[in-house]
Amino acid sequence: MDQSAFSIFAAIVSSIVLEASPFLLLGSLLSAVLAVYVGDGALTRLSRRGLPAQIGMGLVAGLILPTCECGVVPVTRRLLNKGVPPGAAVSFMLAAPVVNPVCLAATWVAFQGDWRMVAWRAALVMVPAAAVAWVLGGTQRADLLRPTLAMANQSDNGCGCACGHEHEAQHDHGRHGFLRGLPEVLRLTGLEFLDMALFLIAGALAAGAFKAFLPQSWLGLVSGNLWLAVPALMLLAVLISICSEADAFVAASLSMFPRPALLAFLTLGPMLDLKLMPAFLSVFKRRPALVVITLPALTIFVLCISLGLTGVIR
Repeated sequence: MDQSAFSIFAAIVSSIVLEASPFLLLGSLLSAVLAVYVGDGALTRLSRRGLPAQIGMGLVAGLILPTCECGVVPVTRRLLNKGVPPGAAVSFMLAAPVVNPVCLAATWVAFQGDWRMVAWRAALVMVPAAAVAWVLGGTQRADLLRPTLAMANQSDNGCGCACGHEHEAQHDHGRHGFLRGLPEVLRLTGLEFLDMALFLIAGALAAGAFKAFLPQSWLGLVSGNLWLAVPALMLLAVLISICSEADAFVAASLSMFPRPALLAFLTLGPMLDLKLMPAFLSVFKRRPALVVITLPALTIFVLCISLGLTGVIR
């Protein structure tokens, strides 16, 4: 193996992991605090309005009820079972992993203070999230959720997405005081950080291999063609399944790709990856599950290609 290529590979991987780990830890801590002390009542109280208002509230609810993508599906199922309208619950499910303070701050740091990337990422997530919520907003809960499944029985204890998390913590700690809930917060923070660190390392390894070992002629062929670059990074986002609080650092390391392709990576991954698809198919019935899977992918492809062709962002 070329020693210089390996040195570049090691430097890229270590840099991504070291830069992203604090945000991953902060996101894990915030998720645990919300699970133990807050629960999901905030969105329940905010969603008793018409469909446009429900969608709007669901899109911004991630600012006050941040949830990572690996835990958001069972949270959404619980919201729906508690009577939250589908328009609010579905838009929250797809937007919250990105439209939250930790993810937005991580994107800003990863792209060295480029607020355009932060704004475009948030906007490009909100559009397909709103579209899916509009399509499914009038669906009855009985037509949306599967009535009996193993994941439903486990949703009070785990996220059901094969990531090993315990997102559905007991929500009684808030009534028993801060100190009694603190051990559970620390336990959930550690579990989530360790679980998601595996995906972060896998993503860093993939990004390092891209830059260090992929022949430059191949890389130039893909990264230099917008029609190839966008679907290539969309596929990469689905396959490596990095947490939304760390994926910006992987995207920033792929600087040879055009910005529209990087945005495709940053927006599709938190809405559709290998750990989310089984969760969607388990929780939702076939038709709504297909809408949740296909509509965001198609919308992001069209939007990112359009941004590249028009030169709005390069």
